[in-house]
Amino acid sequence: MVITRSVRIGVAIAALSLVLSACGSGSAGNSSPALGGAVGAAAADADPNGHLRVGHTVATPALNPHKMPSAPAAYPYLTPVYDRLTQMVDEDGSLAIAPMVATEWEFSEDGREVVFTLRDGITFTDGEVLDAAAVKATLDHAKTAAGSTVASTFSMIDSVEVVDPNRVKVIATRPAADLPFVLSGVEAALISPKALDNPDLDINPVGSGPYVATSVRIGDSVTYERREGYWDPAAQLSKTITITGIVDDNARLNALRSGQIDLMISKIGQYPQASALGSGYGFFSYPPAQLYTMAMNIDSPEFSDVRVRQALNFAVDREGINSSLLNNQCQVSGQPLSVGADGHLSDPQIDYTYDPDRARALLAEAGVNGLTFNTLLGAGLSPQDEIASALQAQFAEVGVTMNAKPVDLVDMTAQFAAKAQPSIVSVRVGDPSSAQFLNRNYTVPRLFPGTLPAEFKNSLAPAFDPNVSEVDRTAALEATSAVAVENAFDVFLCAVSTQFAFADNVIGASNMGVSHYTGVMDLRYVGVAK
Repeated sequence: MVITRSVRIGVAIAALSLVLSACGSGSAGNSSPALGGAVGAAAADADPNGHLRVGHTVATPALNPHKMPSAPAAYPYLTPVYDRLTQMVDEDGSLAIAPMVATEWEFSEDGREVVFTLRDGITFTDGEVLDAAAVKATLDHAKTAAGSTVASTFSMIDSVEVVDPNRVKVIATRPAADLPFVLSGVEAALISPKALDNPDLDINPVGSGPYVATSVRIGDSVTYERREGYWDPAAQLSKTITITGIVDDNARLNALRSGQIDLMISKIGQYPQASALGSGYGFFSYPPAQLYTMAMNIDSPEFSDVRVRQALNFAVDREGINSSLLNNQCQVSGQPLSVGADGHLSDPQIDYTYDPDRARALLAEAGVNGLTFNTLLGAGLSPQDEIASALQAQFAEVGVTMNAKPVDLVDMTAQFAAKAQPSIVSVRVGDPSSAQFLNRNYTVPRLFPGTLPAEFKNSLAPAFDPNVSEVDRTAALEATSAVAVENAFDVFLCAVSTQFAFADNVIGASNMGVSHYTGVMDLRYVGVAK
């Protein structure tokens, strides 16, 4: 099976809302950046000397791809300087897997081996050639380096072999239709072999990307300058990019209003203000993908009975939370996959509507009276703090007491992974494909520390076989999603989209591939108009 261009994911992508200024320049489309060609009107309209200034919700992290604590948080900061083998792109409103350093890839008959063919003439900023040996060195280092925070991402990779200078073979432990998608992530950023163990890689990244980081201030900002001679000029519309971490939502919005930044991620709590900035500004909302949940350790005494977990799902007024707290910007969902995603259940066996009486009946059936449990949430993290308060009140109506404890976000994750606390109010981050989303969120112990039913993995396995038809792949995803719903893995709440507010001279805000499935941005193909 050879892929030579781009493969659309079985998801119909439709924008939730598009509120743009009269001139409309902020929504300039791109024709297919996948092969490095011109981006239509966007490339022609871009100011070649422009400076794109961006406000991110996360402070600037260290820029070592193999030591980053959070891939989504680091993604916008790393992609200007690092290429990957593949990339996720927007094609006419749909999300697609497309070439990057690899021009094509071919699966073996059993789906366990993938040979990637590389572009000629790509070099790293230190002059090293990006060839098959360099790809092998990066992937081996990501899997085996001491302290690697991304090793689990490549758990399905058994080995990497150099076929010849322009071809590299990745051998998986199972059929791996998801491998090209996995390798599109920033965890698979290609680093110069000579720089893999550089002690200053945190502040001096050595990649092959379209930009060079000229100023790195961890905790504050990064400034990038266009790299001359890059293979894909359409990916470097701006001469200069500056990304500043502005964690406070009001401060970020005020920076846009005052002209200090041109583009910002907007939280759904800001929707009324950010979507109504008026003349001179644009606003765009990508399809819902990330999922707000109360994640549970289903092995804990509080949640070991599936009837208790189902009861909590019936106790939640999702519509009320969405309308009163989330500005109707969160797609109500009683299952892990959002509407439009491959595997979404149009008619689930259990439909978690708001039904307090059924919740009480299930608790009584389980012999549970006066249930009390602790849940953690990130301190100062909005809207999770408001969601937790709403859950407390709604659970109390069915006789359940939830003690919400705000803690440091890293500590929250660590305690949940260590099974020190039974639940957290958090976001299940999206992935390029439904199979990846289900696999990562429910088979990785730190994200789902309970015992996973064998039927979950068994039903998901066909979705990773590149020889399986689209119909059978969808059926496998639906069966897997049904396991998660019927076993009430989470208290499912709603799916949230990535939203941006921007000055109306920004080009490309509405077609960043990664923003289709997770709450970050990819500033390739984004610029400012002349």
